[in-house]
Amino acid sequence: MKKILLTAILGLVLSTSLAQNTLRPNIYFQNMHYYNTAAGIEDTSAHASFSLYAKYKFVPSDNEGIWKKPVNLYFNHIYHINAKNSVNVSYIYDGYSYYNRNIVYLGYTRMFHWGKSSRLNLGARAVLNFNGFDWDKFASVHSSSPAMKLNADLDFGVQYQWKGLTVGASGKNLFASSVKIDGMRYIQDRREVYGNLSYNFGLFKRKLELAPFVLLYAERDFDLDAGLNVSLFKRVSVSYAIRVLELRSIYSIRGNFMKHFQIGAAVDHSAIYSDVNIDFLLAYRF
Repeated sequence: MKKILLTAILGLVLSTSLAQNTLRPNIYFQNMHYYNTAAGIEDTSAHASFSLYAKYKFVPSDNEGIWKKPVNLYFNHIYHINAKNSVNVSYIYDGYSYYNRNIVYLGYTRMFHWGKSSRLNLGARAVLNFNGFDWDKFASVHSSSPAMKLNADLDFGVQYQWKGLTVGASGKNLFASSVKIDGMRYIQDRREVYGNLSYNFGLFKRKLELAPFVLLYAERDFDLDAGLNVSLFKRVSVSYAIRVLELRSIYSIRGNFMKHFQIGAAVDHSAIYSDVNIDFLLAYRF
């Protein structure tokens, strides 16, 4: 009975922790592919993109004994086969103190073009979650189950662009799949829904661009990012967004250099929560 109770408590902790800490990249304006599998490459003249993303969470020293979160790593590759078809593959490392996830995405996007500036993308991707448990981290729980468990899911997205307008909608973890060990549900992935809207205003022959944007998302609760991106000479862009319900301010900067490379960084802080997140992005397009 004691073992069953401890296992149930552990399962609740695992599933709750995972649901509360879904990876949320903060450098996403015109780089929406994590949130929306239909989003393509920002530079429409490029046919391939490689990007490496890292996110680290800082917590106050008095909480370090309770909360321990390794760096999130996200690698993404998009390849346009031709003007109508695109494929993508991604890898995410999402680690915790007692288990980790290695996530692989395999996706396809169909692109429709008409006129000079209208484009509609429809995308889907398979999600493979390789979940590794370290039973030695739990002195009171011993399991003979394999340390690695696999579960799968599906993402879907649609994105429409017309001149400076971009609007999209997407769903992640559509099957809400779970991981069970010894009949107990240890991880429960939750369905996520996202909506994005932005409009890019070009001034002074597009030497200056202003783009208000919003990102709406729903997992267990709803929240909304509302922000403004400012781009100068298509070389440097800075943005500010507020994550409304968390009262979290997000500051980011991106720079393009040597024609094909892009580097970015972001930092956030909240008036409600004590954690601070720092994001880094390195991308290559050709």
